[in-house]
Amino acid sequence: MKPAENRFTHWIFETFSVSAEGLGILRIFTSLVILFFLIPGQGSTHFMFLSEMPGDYFAPPPGPMLLLDGFPSYAVFQILHTLLLFSLAGMLLGYYTKTASIITGLTILILQGLIFSIGKVNHEILVALVPAVMAFSNWGAAFSIDSTRKGFSCKVNSWPLTLLALFIGFMIFTAGFPKILGGWLDPATQATQGHLFNQFFVRERDALLAAWFVNLDNVVFWELLDWATVLFEVGFLGAVVSGKWFKRFVCLAVLFHFSTMMMLNIAFLPNFLAYAVFLNWTEIYNLNLLAYRRLTGKKGEKSKKRSVGLLSGVVLILFLSLSYFSSKDVLLRGSDLMLHEVVVVSIAFIMVIFFAVRALYAVIPISSSHNA
Repeated sequence: MKPAENRFTHWIFETFSVSAEGLGILRIFTSLVILFFLIPGQGSTHFMFLSEMPGDYFAPPPGPMLLLDGFPSYAVFQILHTLLLFSLAGMLLGYYTKTASIITGLTILILQGLIFSIGKVNHEILVALVPAVMAFSNWGAAFSIDSTRKGFSCKVNSWPLTLLALFIGFMIFTAGFPKILGGWLDPATQATQGHLFNQFFVRERDALLAAWFVNLDNVVFWELLDWATVLFEVGFLGAVVSGKWFKRFVCLAVLFHFSTMMMLNIAFLPNFLAYAVFLNWTEIYNLNLLAYRRLTGKKGEKSKKRSVGLLSGVVLILFLSLSYFSSKDVLLRGSDLMLHEVVVVSIAFIMVIFFAVRALYAVIPISSSHNA
């Protein structure tokens, strides 16, 4: 057996494998997702509204915002928003990537802190944690302006993924443990069903399959959901010790959030930004490069950057279109859900089903030959 110190070192530095190319595509993807869908606030109108709020309405959650006496001026919100846009541009292009990523994370945290100081706190801290933590992976080592500089190190680090996994596991655990204390495992009550009734009748979240689930009166079904929710959320933290098990729990999380969206009309989109970090981005890069070379017939060194440039352009156009139609309130009028949330969560759900079927298909031939 390995000494405890060696096992700990292995867990920190070798649980997840990364490559400069994979991290480069992840950086571009992360920048575009935040830019189009996850910037805190709802634009200048929202910032103006907050800046004009009386000091008596300033109720920040525990943290640095308690040092303030009230909401800052509109100019401060504008400065923070502009700084965020510039840092996101730097992160996207890979220009002083580490600094740009850290500034992106800190600026998002500050904006979130101010927005949530009105009394309602949304659990969106992962939007800030992803760029701040991944800044130390050197995800600007490829497909970046930094990588063209003389003397720039292209060595990448995988330990930020382990740290991010620990953050995710702990955050979901803190959501599950209070449910145990709150009686979710009591067979006499069905907490999930009660939560559904609150969302449907009080908050009027009645889109997608919400109405169908409201009419589903099956005690066993709802009690199983209570237990499954608690076991999943509490078990997430333990799964962090194994890369394979953590990725399996990430897949379960996607299924969980998809069902939550369909039932409660809550998408938890910020979580998906963090889950996406654990995709095999090196494989995505290789498949994209292979497709580009087959399509164009070009196999030189320049094809690597051009293939990523083409992929980035396609993603940019898709996100731009999705953001536009989402802002026009297409298909989901009167719902708290946005079109881009439903599309992104649904795509993630389809991907998990695909991975599950592919894994099952890979096992079946082995079992068949063994039985034969």
